[in-house]
Amino acid sequence: MITLERAEKGSFKMKNNKDVTVNGANSETNADGYTPFELLCSSVSLCMALSIDALVERDELEIEAYNIYVEPHKAEGSPSRIERLTVQVELKTNLDEEIKTKLISSAKRACTVGNTLKHGAEMDVELK
Repeated sequence: MITLERAEKGSFKMKNNKDVTVNGANSETNADGYTPFELLCSSVSLCMALSIDALVERDELEIEAYNIYVEPHKAEGSPSRIERLTVQVELKTNLDEEIKTKLISSAKRACTVGNTLKHGAEMDVELK
C-alpha cells in the first residue's frame, strides 16, 4: 500500500509499508519530486528491471549492466492520459543480438506493470 500526504500545494510525500518516502510534485510547481508521469515510467522501468534480473539469473546470462529508458507519449484530446510508452533497454554485454532480443521480449511478457497497462495504454518496447 502507498500512502500519500499532501505537504503543501504542489508537493506530496508518498510512503510505502517499509516507511520509504518518495516525493511527488505537480509539474507546474518548483517542488522537488516526481510527477505522476515520472512515477508511472519509474514503475515500468523497475518492473522491467526485475523481470530482466530474474531471466538473467535463471538463464545464467552474463550482463555487466543495463539502462532502461521509458518515455511517455500523451494522447491528444480527452480524456487526459498516456496513450503509449516507449521502453528502450540498453544492455551492456557481449551476448549476440538474438539472445538480447529474446531476453527483452521475455522481460516484456513477464512485466506485471506493463501487462496491467496494456489494457489501457499501448507500450512499445525497443532494444537500444
